[in-house]
Amino acid sequence: MNPIKITLFQNGQEEMIYNLIKRVYDEFVALDYSEEGNNFFYDWIKPSNITKRQINQKNIIIATIDSEIIGMIEVRENRYISLLFVEKNYHGQGIAKKLFLELLKLCKQRNPGIDKFYVHASPFSIPVYRKLGFVETDEMQEEFGIKYLPMEMMVPNI
Repeated sequence: MNPIKITLFQNGQEEMIYNLIKRVYDEFVALDYSEEGNNFFYDWIKPSNITKRQINQKNIIIATIDSEIIGMIEVRENRYISLLFVEKNYHGQGIAKKLFLELLKLCKQRNPGIDKFYVHASPFSIPVYRKLGFVETDEMQEEFGIKYLPMEMMVPNI
């Protein structure tokens, strides 16, 4: 098996990122959300919206094997994880952790004083974020049909 490469998003990868997210979301996350929530999420991940969020600063890191995108993570405001998805066949292989650690490095380069990271974890993703070191800060919430658990973690020295 070829090695996994972790790189910063490049223009033109929006469609591949969208397809990865949609496949994983539809199988593992969509069932927990209402039609309103799913439509809100599908709008968020449209390739054109991914592009808009990357105009001022690249905030997506991807994992690839050969030229296939097998994972991705996106950060907002240098401290809020907004998306973290890994292709089904690669779950449990540490790819989310690799993506997250690379994201931490990038965010610390941009802001050496960063002390906390935050996420609104979907019900499916809660165990993943716990393994990464996040802890809940409140009870399960729902907004725009999206269920999430607010979580945070202290930024480790890396």
